[in-house]
Amino acid sequence: MRESEQRNKWVVRIFAFLAACALWLYVMNEQNPITERSFIVPLAKTKLADNMVVNNMPETVTVKIKGTRTVVSSAREKDIMAYIDFSNAAKGRHGFDIIAKSTVGDIVEISPKTVFLDLDTIGERTMEVEARIVGIPGSGFTVGKLEIDPLKVTVSGASNRLANAFKVIALVDITGKEKNFEDYANLTPVAIDGSEMYDLNVQPSRVQVKALMLKQLATVELPIKPVMSGILKKNYAISSVKTIPEKVKLTADPAVLAGITEIKTAPILLDNIEDDVEMQMPLNLPDKVLAETHSVLVKIQLEKPR
Repeated sequence: MRESEQRNKWVVRIFAFLAACALWLYVMNEQNPITERSFIVPLAKTKLADNMVVNNMPETVTVKIKGTRTVVSSAREKDIMAYIDFSNAAKGRHGFDIIAKSTVGDIVEISPKTVFLDLDTIGERTMEVEARIVGIPGSGFTVGKLEIDPLKVTVSGASNRLANAFKVIALVDITGKEKNFEDYANLTPVAIDGSEMYDLNVQPSRVQVKALMLKQLATVELPIKPVMSGILKKNYAISSVKTIPEKVKLTADPAVLAGITEIKTAPILLDNIEDDVEMQMPLNLPDKVLAETHSVLVKIQLEKPR
């Protein structure tokens, strides 16, 4: 009897344990079910040869993990890694499987799973830097001179891309500038079609720029007016007056030129003139004005008494 009772007790205990397990599984499935969650993670490179470079590699991939809701909800991007193994990869276009690992849950999907990438050897070129001015300077100012240091830089990257590099541009911003200035300009390689080639590396990555700012000048062509002084002798009269050239080009600040409509000669004394004459006369030029000539030939013809 005692043996039978003892056996029954064990049977009860086993059924109780199984019931507890079943209850636990039920609760876990109901309260903490298996779920899935997707993460966008950076795509890394491993075991890529030092003299090789990869073109057009995606920056990120989508990785889906599966696990209990408690585990999956606590997962973070840093818990998952995705990479491509480039061991023994050769130059050319190849398909590569993306490998993913996770410290939480199980990985159930990688998207994309495979990518086709172009591998190339790394090349290097020495190229000259060309300044490109951007922005609008202060009113009435312009760039008179630009100095760049250094004038040549080293450009490196995939050999086929490097072959398409046309020039290296230094963007110099002159927005609002009115005084001479020094600054640093970032460098960008560009292709022959003008597209920027950010996948190429430039050393140094920027250059020093020195800019000389000048007051912007204007050029006008104005008539020359001969100025007469004194009195001709009795019964004499001026038949014609002509200057050679008839006009003069002036260069100056636009504000200086704004009020000038003609340029006069120095006074021509008429008192002792009795015949047609030609004389070189200086021009009366305003201050702060550049002129293509400072004197003109004046031809005077007279009407003489009969």
